[in-house]
Parts: sequence; structure tokens; C-alpha cells
Amino acid sequence: MTVRVRFLGSGNAFSDGGRANAAIHVTAPGVSLLLDCGGSALPAIKKHVDPATIDAVAVTHLHGDHFGGITFLAIEQHFAGRKKPLVVGGPPSLEQRLRAEEQALFPDFFGPTTLGFPLSTVVLGAEPTGLGGARVTALPVRHVRLAEPHGLRVEVAGKLIAYSGDARFTEHLVAVAKGADLFICEASFYERDDPAHISYRQVMEHREEFGAKRIVLTHLGAETLAHLSDLELEHTIDGMSIEV
Repeated sequence: MTVRVRFLGSGNAFSDGGRANAAIHVTAPGVSLLLDCGGSALPAIKKHVDPATIDAVAVTHLHGDHFGGITFLAIEQHFAGRKKPLVVGGPPSLEQRLRAEEQALFPDFFGPTTLGFPLSTVVLGAEPTGLGGARVTALPVRHVRLAEPHGLRVEVAGKLIAYSGDARFTEHLVAVAKGADLFICEASFYERDDPAHISYRQVMEHREEFGAKRIVLTHLGAETLAHLSDLELEHTIDGMSIEV
């Protein structure tokens, strides 16, 4: 069975290169799961996918470029007439942060108006959780502590897709990637050492250690974009689709 992965948003927090914030759509028969939904993701989603077909969102961490678009998606789906549930999974503080975002952005809507569809949250962890037709496991990584970061391992139709979210290199990131058919890894920087992000140079240094069959780079910042012709690994562009 073919699993399709479409990179709706492949940019970093600053949308370097004009790229949208993180949003990766994983589909297979009976599966429709969005990995992250950054603040600028909704236009990218609507350009390539009918938002009504998205059954769930799995969030890697609580930074705006990874979860900030959920409120926009929810209100858009309300006015589009959605009736089926939308489930959002992520770190422990996800629900609290979503409620705060709703009140900051649309206090005249969220509260006074009841959503036209069920919107629920679930905390992801080391035990697999059914989400959007897939089985999702969340393992801790090292990024920025207050963002409650974790990497995702998504089991779909006998395939394993691993996703770093944002993370610096540690053995925790190796655990996320190990044995994956596809490892989607951030590469915010080309060779710069950063306390919160892995660089392309570090990905290459630890390529064998990750133990993934295929690595695709995303979350590309200006430094990495300036070196696209030097990359030996596959890298994403907004709208790009691959099969696993």
C-alpha cells in the first residue's frame, strides 16, 4: 500500500525563501494526518489540499511555526461547514496553549460561538496513539524546553515515518529516526552549530547512526537555502509530494 507524504509547508519560523511554516500531510487509504500546522500553513494547505479531508493534526512542539495555524484551520473549517471531528495530538500543554491562542486571536468567536464540529486534543507519548488513521508515538528531543518538544514516529500501512520536529542532535533524535522508512529531518542551518537546531553538516555526520532508509530535509533556513546545490540528501519545497 502506498503512503503519500506532501510537504505543504517546508520553511522555518521566518519563512525564509518565501516558504510556508511547517505542515506535512500524510495520506493512505483511511489515513489523513497533518504533521504540524504552523502559523502560515493555512494558505499552503488550501493551495494543495481540501482542509475538510484532514482528520487529525500531530504537533511536534509548541512554537508558533509548528502549531500556530491550528486556530486558523479550526475557524476556517467552521465557516466551511465542517461536521466531522478534528483531533489534535501533541505535548501536555497543547490544549492550554490552543485555548490561549484562540482567546488572543478571536475572542469574539471562540467562547461566544460553538464550533460546528468536535475539536479535541490528546497528549502524545511513548505509547502509540491512534490519530487520523495512523499510529503515532512521540519521543522526547532536545530543542527549547518550554516548547515541550518531541519527535514523531508515525506508523502507516506497514511503513514507518519519523519526523524530527525541531531538535538539536542528541541520542534522543537517533531514537526517533531509528529504522524509519522515511526520516523527515529539519536542517535549519547548513553548517552552523546551534543550541536548538541540527544542521545539514550534522545530519550528514550522523547519517548512518540514524539508521533510516531515506532522509528528506525540511524546515530549511536561509543558510541552508543558499547551499541547495551542495546538498547530497533530498530536500523539500512547498507542495512537493513523495511516496513511501
